[in-house]
Amino acid sequence: MTTMKIECPCCDGEIDARHTEGLSDTMRRMYFVCDDCGYRTPAGFEILFSLSASAKPRAEIALEVRPSPMLRGAVNARTTAALARAA
Repeated sequence: MTTMKIECPCCDGEIDARHTEGLSDTMRRMYFVCDDCGYRTPAGFEILFSLSASAKPRAEIALEVRPSPMLRGAVNARTTAALARAA
C-alpha cells in the first residue's frame, strides 16, 4: 500500500498519514504526522463522485458518474502510456 504524503503547513516538510478512521463508506479521517517538526493533524478524505462507472457496484453506495476530460500530469502520462502499449 502506498503511504499518502502531503506538504506540512508548518515547516514545508512532508507529513505522512499514519492512521485512518472510517467515517462512512465514502469518507475517512486521516491522521498526519511530520517527522521534521512534530506537527500532527487530522484531515478529511472524501470520495465525491465517480469518473467512470464501477464494474462491481454496491447497491448501497450511490455515486454520481461525471466523466471528465483527460487527466493532466504524471497520472495521465502513466495511463496514456499503458493504453498505448496495450493497443
